[in-house]
Amino acid sequence: MKDVIFLFDGQGAFRAGIGKDLCGKYPTAKEIVDKSSSVLGYDLSEHLWGDKAAETASKTSIAQPAISTISLAYAEVLRDLDSESAVSLGHSLGEITAIVYCGVVSFDDGIRMIQKRGEVMEAGGKQGTMMAVLNVDLGVLEELCSGASKEISEPVVVANINAPNQIVISGSKQGVERIAQRVAQKGGRGIPLKVGGAWHSPYLEGAAKEYAEFLDAIEFKKPARQFYSVVEQRIMQDPAAIKDSLKRQMLSQVNWLEAIRNIKDTGYTKFLEVGPSKILRDLVGKIDQQIETDSTALYTELNKLIDAFVMS
Repeated sequence: MKDVIFLFDGQGAFRAGIGKDLCGKYPTAKEIVDKSSSVLGYDLSEHLWGDKAAETASKTSIAQPAISTISLAYAEVLRDLDSESAVSLGHSLGEITAIVYCGVVSFDDGIRMIQKRGEVMEAGGKQGTMMAVLNVDLGVLEELCSGASKEISEPVVVANINAPNQIVISGSKQGVERIAQRVAQKGGRGIPLKVGGAWHSPYLEGAAKEYAEFLDAIEFKKPARQFYSVVEQRIMQDPAAIKDSLKRQMLSQVNWLEAIRNIKDTGYTKFLEVGPSKILRDLVGKIDQQIETDSTALYTELNKLIDAFVMS
């Protein structure tokens, strides 16, 4: 399976019940959830499919470790089935999941990093919001963000470039509302996102500083598997450089479009979303229809995924 790219989910992948069937079928997956619970200091399954699951999506500090844990559980089951990645990358939160999967940090330190990231983001980003924008060119949208930011002296930026016709802006609630009106005037569409704050925007500067100080105490090692940084848009090997990029990741733009195109240009044509959703699979399809894509979330038995996608 050395020709398959692993894509790890961001925070938008959460829904109540994720991982329940996986853990019921594969003891390895349940072991990952139990191991993560031990690090987190609470029973994660209660927030995945138990009585507290309905509240998880609105709590960034819990949703982030929940999604990453299930993504890592899928990856561990695939490894049991002799299936590993050629290169791994992730969307926003998924970038940290990829770092854990690639062995840059230990599992325990990785879960602590993800937990801390969720906590500082939950505390630091509440004053802003995010909006997906469809059918408006990137250059036009960047001008709209710059103009609105100057008019109200509050930041609005392009946070995610997910696909050619799907871009996400982040920042001031007032600024996002203004841009929504102007996007409509240009024939585009703005879709408010139900998120806990203005991710990947200047509103997280304080959170990013606190997170960087936390990362200083974590040991980073050379990746055991190839890791692609969306921050740097390249495969990275140096532990210190990976840590530095991660310190900037919370404030950096997520250019998913560029990442997928760059990896395809190196000759890879199979991309597998390893996690509880099919969001990234669908984005890759919008970026390039010649790329073969699939998602672990679409299979109850992962050996059937390997037969249908990997070995085809």
